[in-house]
Parts: sequence; C-alpha cells; structure tokens
Amino acid sequence: MILYQLDADFVLIADGSTRKLQNPKKKRRKHLLSTSGEFPLLAEKYQKGKLTDSELRKALQALAEEGPEAADKEGSVFGQK
Repeated sequence: MILYQLDADFVLIADGSTRKLQNPKKKRRKHLLSTSGEFPLLAEKYQKGKLTDSELRKALQALAEEGPEAADKEGSVFGQK
C-alpha cells in the first residue's frame, strides 16, 4: 500500500509484515503497478496515526484474494513490475 508520496517519482510503501508502518520502503512509482483496490478508511486511519500493521495485512490479503489483476505474477501485494 502506498502510504505517502514523497515527490513525483518516489512513494513510501508498506505491507504490514515485511515492511512495517514504522519502517516503510522508499520506492520509485515506475516500479509499481496500479491495482483497483482502494482503502479510504485505512488512509484516514494512517493520517490520524491509528493504523496498525495487522489491519494493513488483512486489507492487502483481501485484495490479493480478489484475483490475479490485484497482484503481480509473483504474488506480491506491492504489485511490482
């Protein structure tokens, strides 16, 4: 899940397991694939500082279970190219 846009090229991402919310990964936008999944409630909780890693994991797991278009070929929730 993209947590924060640093600038036009870079974003911070986290998945709640490998990359925790306290230590997100800096990633170039061009290396990520877009998915149809949106989590407005999670975004609101993140902005308030109340989002937990377990909530993030559960939401991303539900997105990955929706089908192959929700994740890349290797099954990554980040949808990396």
